[in-house]
Amino acid sequence: MITVCIVDDHFILLSALKALLDSQEDIRVIGTAGDSLAALELVKSKAPDVILLDISFLEINGFFLISKFKKLSSESKILIMMIDGNALYIQKGFDLGVSGFLVKKAMDYDLIYAIRTVARGEKYIYPSMVKSYINDKQPKIKKDKLNEEEFLWNSLSSREQEVITDIAHGFTNKEIAERHFLSEKTVETYRLRGMEKLGFKKKSELVDFIIIKLKILKK
Repeated sequence: MITVCIVDDHFILLSALKALLDSQEDIRVIGTAGDSLAALELVKSKAPDVILLDISFLEINGFFLISKFKKLSSESKILIMMIDGNALYIQKGFDLGVSGFLVKKAMDYDLIYAIRTVARGEKYIYPSMVKSYINDKQPKIKKDKLNEEEFLWNSLSSREQEVITDIAHGFTNKEIAERHFLSEKTVETYRLRGMEKLGFKKKSELVDFIIIKLKILKK
């Protein structure tokens, strides 16, 4: 069971996030906070596996909260919600020990996937943020060690990877559904999500990405 604390000063969003996460069998929200003092007390007393934090706190610098969280509960993973993918914010966050970043518009399937990812001890960046982060001209980011294609590919779930790979190799939705014991509607959902995360609209772009750049050959 992944325990989560949510820190957000927007009551409606906070309530919606709690309801979404509590609907998952492997995730449990053990506390919420709408201001910095409550947030600090919550993290200190609960020591959650994951802290979901809206970085745009009006009353206090969000990065100050991150530093305090790490001192109060060093093992807690911090997942940041942002409006967009500001590369400077992402790099600063990583420097402070943040585990992941995602945009607020992705508060559904991608949020759940991100929480599970950081809970495993891995890093997560929402796909649309990857390019600006990698291309930002900061000396701390060594581009020769960051492969954008692999980063994007690893942002997909294992099922999305399977479906996208099959599509690139010419299988129809019906054939993919039969191969993986899924419904055609579910296959289409994975296809759309995968294409969106990778930033592709045409199948030809997908084929180039899978076969040429990643050299993934499905048998």
